Amino acid sequence: MKNYKYELQKGSRHLLCPICQKKTFKPYVEAGTDKIVDAEKFGRCERINNCGYILYPDTPDSDWKDYEQPKIPYKEKIPDLIPVELVESTFCRFKENVFFRCLVDMFGAERAMELQSKYNIGTAKHGGTIFWQQDKEGNFRTGKIMYYEKTGKRDKNKNSWYIHNQLKKDFSLVQVFFGEHLTNDVRPVALCESEKTAILMNEFQPEYTWLAAGGSNMLNLYRLKRLKNLSFVSPDQGLFEKWKEQTAFFENRQMDVRVEKAFREGNAKKGDDILDLYLEAAH
Repeated sequence: MKNYKYELQKGSRHLLCPICQKKTFKPYVEAGTDKIVDAEKFGRCERINNCGYILYPDTPDSDWKDYEQPKIPYKEKIPDLIPVELVESTFCRFKENVFFRCLVDMFGAERAMELQSKYNIGTAKHGGTIFWQQDKEGNFRTGKIMYYEKTGKRDKNKNSWYIHNQLKKDFSLVQVFFGEHLTNDVRPVALCESEKTAILMNEFQPEYTWLAAGGSNMLNLYRLKRLKNLSFVSPDQGLFEKWKEQTAFFENRQMDVRVEKAFREGNAKKGDDILDLYLEAAH
């Protein structure tokens, strides 16, 4: 009996599947250990009939090459879409939109409206902001509702949520990076975590088309492979090595070292991002 280099993680724990986004993903670990190879890439989705995603670690190990991999077909999930009429109905009541008012304070009303149109910023109830997620084909995948204080900081007393959850129970969600609809084959793309950061960095570093992952664990293969190019990666403090590894297959992509450098020098806090550095310098 051969000893294989990798095996599926034992136990009842499941992670978020990189394709169907259900918590049914068993990652591959190094055999005999619990060290996960890549939690967002190598593993198997237990929803075999509805998703079927399975990907083994790529290794030159001869024993692993001899392993007969099960023939589970990959089925690309077809996403449900948000009606355009619903999206457009939220492009109003901007005086109630706390985040939009912050944009007006920073850049003026005219530029704020240009950013609203460019990034599809909508208004939710109770002063909330909707960051609509539009793909490069022009379809809307979902909308993320977030709440802000007048200072521009997140309102930690109100949770963020996704609007598709209110449309139907079995909504087929396949997310893309926020701002993907702005990408093309020519203009260099920059990636950060926060939607707010992407919008504001569009002003501070306009040489890039800024996209947002929407979370520290949202850099899966599906979203990344939809990008024709990725020129600049700007992770939050503490995520540099993880994001560096996950985006390594993009040729000539540059990692933004400014946040980690500022943190080491005592000029940034744990979890800060590139926008925090720009705003701190402005004060």
